[in-house]
Amino acid sequence: MSTITDTTSKLMEVLSAGPEPHLMTGEQYKESLRDGRRVIDSKGNEIKDVTAHPALKRGIDNLAKVYDSQFDPETKDVTTFVNPEDGKRYSTGWMVPKTKEDLKRRREALRLSTYHTFGVFGRPNDYGSMMAMGFLSIIDKIEKENSEYADNVRRFVEFSQKHNVISADLIPDVQTDKNLPSDQKKGTLRVVEERSDGIVLRGAKPCGSVGVQGHFATVSTATSPNLDPDAALWCAVPINSPGLTLVLREPVTSPDSNFEDHPIDSHGEETDNMMIFNDVFIPNKYIFSLRNTKLLGLYRESCALCHWHILARLMYRAEIFLAAGQTMVDILGTDSFQGVRDSVSEIISYSASLKAHILAAEEEAELWNGVLVPSTKFVTAGRLQSILLYPRIMHILRDLSGQGLISRFTSETWEHPEIGPLLDEYLPGAGVTAREKNTFFNFVWDLACGSHSSRVALFENTNSTNAPVVQSELYRSYDRSEPVKFLREYLGLPQVNREMKRLYKADLK
Repeated sequence: MSTITDTTSKLMEVLSAGPEPHLMTGEQYKESLRDGRRVIDSKGNEIKDVTAHPALKRGIDNLAKVYDSQFDPETKDVTTFVNPEDGKRYSTGWMVPKTKEDLKRRREALRLSTYHTFGVFGRPNDYGSMMAMGFLSIIDKIEKENSEYADNVRRFVEFSQKHNVISADLIPDVQTDKNLPSDQKKGTLRVVEERSDGIVLRGAKPCGSVGVQGHFATVSTATSPNLDPDAALWCAVPINSPGLTLVLREPVTSPDSNFEDHPIDSHGEETDNMMIFNDVFIPNKYIFSLRNTKLLGLYRESCALCHWHILARLMYRAEIFLAAGQTMVDILGTDSFQGVRDSVSEIISYSASLKAHILAAEEEAELWNGVLVPSTKFVTAGRLQSILLYPRIMHILRDLSGQGLISRFTSETWEHPEIGPLLDEYLPGAGVTAREKNTFFNFVWDLACGSHSSRVALFENTNSTNAPVVQSELYRSYDRSEPVKFLREYLGLPQVNREMKRLYKADLK
């Protein structure tokens, strides 16, 4: 394994060799990952170079192409912006949204990454900034604890912007016996030593999506209101920190698949991992909160931008679902069937609903400590729709396919001198050849049926909490006080008491 290099030094070294001081090409990005990080694959082997490992290479190459889009004349004005203060270009993913135009510009960059990956990367290049900017949006609460921690947040955002960083976010604790008290859960990440120059962490964090393919992980305990003080921490963790081990789950895509057989899966995956901390030292500059139990439970506030990003990605993914459904109808010539039209209309409704929630959230966005945060009430309602209806949309795509998903054949079969011509003759579509139709259904398989799509479906179901939790949050937080007041006044009913008002209207700030 390569020698561990300080993350800052490695990124500075990589950036100094490129055409832009604050942007990386795809090749520079891959070089930045060769920093001595410790990764164990699903077969128990230690990985020497993550950019070359079969389970990781294609996913990293896919993210590298998004980095390259920062230099493409056709996309650089979407994926980058010019800072008026210094005239330099930076990644749009690290633009702090201050206006509605900023949110729209960030969303345009998200559209590019979603269409590029077909949305199967829940943590694309531009996602990692969301948690750090979430910290910025509630920095007044961090400031009350420790002004130095607040400055650390500001400096980390500035550093990440200048170094074109990919960051993973880690919030939940490892899954274990819920009956155990917090201090008896061995896997809970906690401070085991505090030094003058930093802290030492021991324990684990699960589901580090894109962690292996990134540079940092931002850690928060915002979903765990009952933690003991030593486990209450918000910080940034360099992925190559000594003592940190990333353990990969089993791959759900094949490193040998080709584009024709697997149009999505052949581009790799976002390889989830567990991060195991074996006395990992975190310097003071990366600490954002420490032993502050008052910040525990601030999940909705600190992750408001994360949730907007997730819903916006699902909005664009819904457009891809709609495109797949309509293309299927066109290829199969089933447009005349009313049941088929009704099914496609369901996908249209799903897509339009998510878009409506996003546009409404941006229209009613509010400034929180200088960061423009989309309205949480519309984002929460949209997220609930996205989670509840997702399985239905997958079913519709499978149902519209008919036998197309069953009668799929590999490219090798099409090349068979006897069988290939027969398939060409027997299986043509409307306006496409049989082989083109086969490739399309291979795409639908990757989108809605295969192991990778199942992993993505599981991810979307639990990503930033599942439907029952979101539903409960929506009931608690959605402001319906004004229409309730109007109705009660109209009917001459007594107004609600203070406790009922608390249920009707949550105080975000």
